[in-house]
Amino acid sequence: MKFTRRHYLYLLGAGLSAAPANTLADRWRQIASETDGAIGAAAVHLEAGQHVSLHGDDRFPLASVCKLPIAMHILAMVDKGKLSRSAPIEVIRRDVTTEVSEVGERWPKQRRFPLDELLRLMVAKSDNTAVETLYRIGGGAAAIAARLQGWNLDGIRIDRSERQCNRDAAKSMRLFIADPRDTGTPDGTAQLLKRVFRGELLSASSTARIVEILKATSTGPARIKGLLPPAVIVAHKTGTTGTHGGLNGSTNDVGVIELPKGAGQLFVAVYLKGSTRDLAAREMAIARIAKAAFDAWLV
Repeated sequence: MKFTRRHYLYLLGAGLSAAPANTLADRWRQIASETDGAIGAAAVHLEAGQHVSLHGDDRFPLASVCKLPIAMHILAMVDKGKLSRSAPIEVIRRDVTTEVSEVGERWPKQRRFPLDELLRLMVAKSDNTAVETLYRIGGGAAAIAARLQGWNLDGIRIDRSERQCNRDAAKSMRLFIADPRDTGTPDGTAQLLKRVFRGELLSASSTARIVEILKATSTGPARIKGLLPPAVIVAHKTGTTGTHGGLNGSTNDVGVIELPKGAGQLFVAVYLKGSTRDLAAREMAIARIAKAAFDAWLV
C-alpha cells in the first residue's frame, strides 16, 4: 500500500480517519494472493482526502488503456485549433484491421470518418483501426510523449503503436511484460483520471466529451463494473493483451466510479499482468478489487 506519512498528516488535519484505507489495502493484498500474476491497483477519493495503492509505482503493460491518453492528446490538439472534431479523417490501408474494429469492417466502402466518431469508437468500443489512425495523425509516439511530459504525467508511457505492441508481445510475452515501454503505473493512471475529470488538462468541452465517451464504454462489463450495483455509473477504459504460451500480458480496467448517496467520485486503476488464468478469472480479480474499494468508501 502506498499510504505515506504525508497522507496521514493530511487526514489528521482534515479530521478524517485512515482506517478505511488501511482496511482496503489489506483486502487488496488478500485478493492479490488468491490469483497468479501480479496485481497493481490504486484508488483516490478526493472528498475523503484518501489515496490507497497496491504496487502503485510498478509498471504494467497498458494494452488498450493506451487509447485514453491518445484520445486526450487528440482532444488537446482540438483545443489548440489544430484539429476539429467534425473534420473528416481519412483511414489509410496501413491503419486497417478487422480485429475489434467497426471502422475496419466498414473500410474501404467508407474511407473517411468524422474525428469525433473515431474518438468514440477508439475509446468506447476499443476500435483498433481507429487507434492506428489517431496515433498517426496525432504525430505518433514522440508527440504523445511530449504531451504527457508537458502535463507532468510520468506514470504513463506511450512508445509504440498498439499494433507494434501486439507484434512484440507475440514474439515473447515474458520480454514484453518486462519492457518498461507502453506501460502505466496504477498511481500514475489514477492521477491522470483525476486530473482529466477535474478539467485540469483539457478545455471544458473536451473534458465533457471524454467523460461522455468513457461513460459509454461497452467493453469489459465484468471488470470494474462486474460486482457493483447495476445503477452505479462507471466511466472507464479497459485493456487486454493477447495470451501467448499460456501467459497473458495484462488485463486492465481504469476509470471513475460515481459513488451513490452523494459520496463523490472514486478514481480507480487496476492492472493484472503475467497471469496464466482464463479471462473470466482475471476479470473477477479486477471486479473484486473494485468492489472492495467501492465498499470502503460507501459509508
